[in-house]
Amino acid sequence: MAMKILRFDEINSTNVFLYDKISENNDIPDMVVVASHQSAGRGMDKNRWESEAGKNLLFSIALNVNFLEAENQFKISQAVSVAIVDTLSQFVDNQQLFIKWPNDIYFGDKKLAGMLIQNTIEGRMMGVSIIGIGLNVNQIEFSKDIPNPISLKMISGKDFDLEYILNLLIINIKSSVESLRFSENQIEINEKYISKSYRFGVWSEYFYQNQVKSMIINGFDKYGRLLLHDKEGAGIVCDVKELQFFPPSCRRGSEADV
Repeated sequence: MAMKILRFDEINSTNVFLYDKISENNDIPDMVVVASHQSAGRGMDKNRWESEAGKNLLFSIALNVNFLEAENQFKISQAVSVAIVDTLSQFVDNQQLFIKWPNDIYFGDKKLAGMLIQNTIEGRMMGVSIIGIGLNVNQIEFSKDIPNPISLKMISGKDFDLEYILNLLIINIKSSVESLRFSENQIEINEKYISKSYRFGVWSEYFYQNQVKSMIINGFDKYGRLLLHDKEGAGIVCDVKELQFFPPSCRRGSEADV
C-alpha cells in the first residue's frame, strides 16, 4: 500500500497529530506526517526536540504491527533504529554511526537523530505503531542547552536534499518493520542492533542509583531493558531513565546526557 503523506509548515507535534487521529477512529496505518517546524516536538519522557525550521527532518510514520505480540514492542525500536543507520550510511561514515539505547542515533559521541515510538495494544497483540523521528540534517547552530548535537551538514560540510532523505527513510523504515513478521528477520535485526550499539562491550561510566559506576553493556532483554554488569561482576537490569550515559568529555559528577 502506498504511503499517504501529510505536510505542515508548522504543527505542535507530528506524533500527537497521528495519536489524535486514532482517538477520532481514523484509519492511520501507512500515513506519514511531515512538518517544517514543530512547536511542541517531543522526545523520550518529557524531553523536547529542538529544530530550526526548514533545516531538518521532523516526521512521524504510522504502521500496522498487529502481527507482533505486545511483549515484543522493543523489536519495533530495533527495526527502526537499524533502518535509520542503514539509510544514513549512504551519506556519512558507517563506522561512526551508533544506536544509543534505546533508539537515539549517534555519530561518534554526538546525537544525530532521536525518536519517540508510541504503540497501541489490542489484547495480547500490537495494534498501530506511531514512530516519530527528528533527524538533524542542515542545521549547524544549536542551543547551548542541547548537550551534544550534530547534523549531517556539520559532519560533511554539505547541504542535503531533505525530500530525498525522507523518502529513503520512509521506504527503509517500513520495510524493516514489516520484515519483523518473520523470526529469521527478527534475529538478523537484533544482531545488527547489537553490532551498532553505542558502547556495547566497552567499560564506561554511568550514573546509576545516585552514584557513578563503571559498567559494561552485555545486551538487552526481550522487553528492551539494558543488561550490564559492574566491576564486581554484579548483573544490573535497567529500564529507560534508570541510568545516565556520561559523555567521554563529561567530568565525574556533572550532569550528563540521558
